[in-house]
Amino acid sequence: MHYLLLLMLGLPLAALGQDSTTEFTQEQLIWFVKKYHPVSVQGALFLKEGESTVRKARGAFDPYLFTQLDQKYFKDKTYFSILNGGLKVPTWYGVEVKAEFEKNKGLFLNPENKVPLSGLWKVGVSVPIGKGLFIDKRRAILKQAKLFAESVQAEQQKLMNDLYYDAIQHYWKWVGVWHQYQIYVESVQLALTRFNAVKQSFLLGDKPAIDTLEAFIHLQNRMMDRNQYQLLYQGATLEMSTFLWFENNTPLEITDSLRPPVIEKINLINAVSSDTLETFLTQLEATHPEMQLYRYQLTSMKVEKRLKIEGLKPKINLNYMLLNEPSGVDFINGLSSQNYKWGVEFGFPLFLRQQRGDLQLTQLKMQKTELGQQQKLLELQNKVKDYYNKQISLQEQVVLFTGVVNNYRRLLQGERQKFNNGESSLFLINSRERDLIQARAKLIELLVNFNTARMGLYWAVGRLY
Repeated sequence: MHYLLLLMLGLPLAALGQDSTTEFTQEQLIWFVKKYHPVSVQGALFLKEGESTVRKARGAFDPYLFTQLDQKYFKDKTYFSILNGGLKVPTWYGVEVKAEFEKNKGLFLNPENKVPLSGLWKVGVSVPIGKGLFIDKRRAILKQAKLFAESVQAEQQKLMNDLYYDAIQHYWKWVGVWHQYQIYVESVQLALTRFNAVKQSFLLGDKPAIDTLEAFIHLQNRMMDRNQYQLLYQGATLEMSTFLWFENNTPLEITDSLRPPVIEKINLINAVSSDTLETFLTQLEATHPEMQLYRYQLTSMKVEKRLKIEGLKPKINLNYMLLNEPSGVDFINGLSSQNYKWGVEFGFPLFLRQQRGDLQLTQLKMQKTELGQQQKLLELQNKVKDYYNKQISLQEQVVLFTGVVNNYRRLLQGERQKFNNGESSLFLINSRERDLIQARAKLIELLVNFNTARMGLYWAVGRLY
């Protein structure tokens, strides 16, 4: 596996309009995911699949060139030689245009196959005036193929919406554990400084030996906490690195040279307003990719239903062809209404059990899909409201707990002043520091949860991509 330092990738960072700094933002992550992630590339293939499906369906309307030669020779005699070829052109309206040439000869040729020695040209049409007049299988398949080509765009949007949110969740987890890790790195440094100061005071005879032991135990505990968060940070870094790719399917890895935004920038983000929520809920049925997929399914089923209804009609095909003998005369001008061939093809199943069963199955499938559509819309609406409530509640908790952290910080400052005046103890200083450290770590957790819930709201309405 190739490991590259993201910071050195000047082109992608410049494409985002950002300087090559050690700060790695959510926008930069999404840029990499959108441009290079294998799932993102797979989403682009969906669009090509839709185009290929339409192209395949259009093939049913391609002109069809055909020829058939049937000969029999026996005992040096030509029993018959039948040659028939031509061109068939299907049209969107169900009419099939035909142009054929027939040349037959032989001693024992069937009388109905006799044509002039130079052959016989035939030009005409085949028109369905019963089943297939308004829609047939070819037209239905093409309509459904076009719907599929449109639906793959919604499928791509759904795929990318899920991918973005998955990446964003891992990003904020990485942001959170990095900040918490830094808090415990700082706490170890404070404990080490205090231990050295207490040890020096002991050597000077100002502190008892028990104080050095207490300071050392606090240092050990904080080192344990730091190591624990260091492991969590390393795990979160590896998890987020799975979303980072570069050209030629090159996997990337977050290195120690990259850092998330500082805590002050994270605090500037506001929750989604209630007015925006109402807009999201109003537009949810029309804009969410999963609801779009349901609409495409139902529209495709309506096309199928029309085809099944058409199957209840009798098959009545009218065939008419003008005939002309090849000669020096212009072919078109040589055509005459006096020379023609026509016929009617009729067919109708007496009980229509297969056709009625197919129609009923399609109607039942549509009903099930409509029920699923209603259920999915309700689920999405509730999910949107849930994420909205979470981010509002978490924003209030962040504001409240920011005050708690500030109060803990003032308590620690006051306790230090008392300690310097000889009115407090090392135990109380450590206790105040521990409370402040835990409060700061909790505030980071709340900030991470708030930003995850806020982005979760955009994911729930299908608007991350």
